Amino acid sequence: MKIIRIGIVFSLLVLAACEQTDSQFGSESPWNSKYNYIYTVPSITFHYDHGVLAGSYEPGCETTEVQFNDVCSYLGHVCLCGAGGYKISQLAENLMSEDEQLLEKGDFTLISSRDHTISDVIAYVFGCTRRNDPEKNQYFIDDTIEAPRREYHYFLGCHPQKKAVHIVYRKHLLIGNEKMDRLWQVELAFDHNPGDVSRSDLKLYQVTMADMVSEVLTEQKEGLFELELIDYDEFIKDLNHLKSEKL
Repeated sequence: MKIIRIGIVFSLLVLAACEQTDSQFGSESPWNSKYNYIYTVPSITFHYDHGVLAGSYEPGCETTEVQFNDVCSYLGHVCLCGAGGYKISQLAENLMSEDEQLLEKGDFTLISSRDHTISDVIAYVFGCTRRNDPEKNQYFIDDTIEAPRREYHYFLGCHPQKKAVHIVYRKHLLIGNEKMDRLWQVELAFDHNPGDVSRSDLKLYQVTMADMVSEVLTEQKEGLFELELIDYDEFIKDLNHLKSEKL
């Protein structure tokens, strides 16, 4: 009888473990099983005073984590823009943090060369709120920045540390501008009328998208990202110029 009870307990533990695995990597995930690997992408951890102030955390906890799955939920789908924004955030956070000291979520200002989803994701990760008041705004677009097609520039300042980083994302290196244009046409056609998109084009889009998301998150393409710490005072100078244009 004792052996049977032990067997039953063991079976229940295994079943619970399987249910937990299924929940994380498949049956209860909102995403296609081909994207199960996203749950293994390292998270980005911040200290967050407002979480402590609000009493949001368990006693002794003062941090918040952002996972790539959070970005996917924020956007409503797994996509290349989400992957690009998350990876840029991950690289920038690693470059600006020192001695494993956590950065404070919400203490950043973002300047992007484009007003698009990638910069929206970066702003989401770092807590850069967008406001009409230039002095309260933490997310600016500088459309005077010149760059080749699908090369995007982001400048992120961390104010308490007086640090700033410049990130270049050469998205065109993934499959080239010509193939990117092809995918864009498929996307436009689908947005207009899903019935206008052939099965072959739909499959092409979905397969290519899955491959690119993986490439971005794992940094498989050389030269895709370029990061450097820049002079913080120069960053503030550019930021103040953008603020003055909004006044």
